[in-house]
Amino acid sequence: MTTYGPFAETTPRGQTGWIDERRRPIAEHVRAVLGKLDGTSRFTYTLWRGSNPESIVVTRDDDAETFIQAAGSAEAMTVEARLRGEDGDHHLYTIGRRQAADAGTEETVLVPIGPDRSVRVLLREIFTADEAAEIFAAFVRTDTVPDAYARRELDLSVAQSEPR
Repeated sequence: MTTYGPFAETTPRGQTGWIDERRRPIAEHVRAVLGKLDGTSRFTYTLWRGSNPESIVVTRDDDAETFIQAAGSAEAMTVEARLRGEDGDHHLYTIGRRQAADAGTEETVLVPIGPDRSVRVLLREIFTADEAAEIFAAFVRTDTVPDAYARRELDLSVAQSEPR
C-alpha cells in the first residue's frame, strides 16, 4: 500500500493535498509556505494529520481531530490550533507568548484573514513566519503546541472575525 501523508494542508491559494518528508523536511516546507502569506491575496494556511494517508485524494472534509492554522502575513500572523483539552474534548485556541504576571491591559491587533474580514488578537499572539514555523514544526512532531506557549480558548458561540 502506498502512503501519501501523513500530513495534509490547505495552502494560501486554497489547494488541499498531502505533504510528507520525501521532497523536503515538513518544517522547511511549512516555513516556505508561511513566508508566502501576504495579507492581501494569500491569507491562511492549515495543516493537519490526514485521516487516511493511503488515499491519493485528501480534502478539507477529511476531518482531523486536531489541526493548526495561521492567518495574516509573513510579518504578522496569528496561529490557532484545535487540540484535545484536559476534559478530553477538542477546543480551538489562539496561540500566544506567555504573559508576564504584572502585565496590565493588553493591546490588540487586527489580522487580515480574507479580503473582507479580520480577526482581533492580542499583541502577544502575533508571530512572524519564522516564529510560527517553529510552532507548526512542534505540532508536526507531537500533535500539540509546546507548553511554552499560552493557549487562549476561543468561544465559538461568538463571531470571531469582523469587517476589514
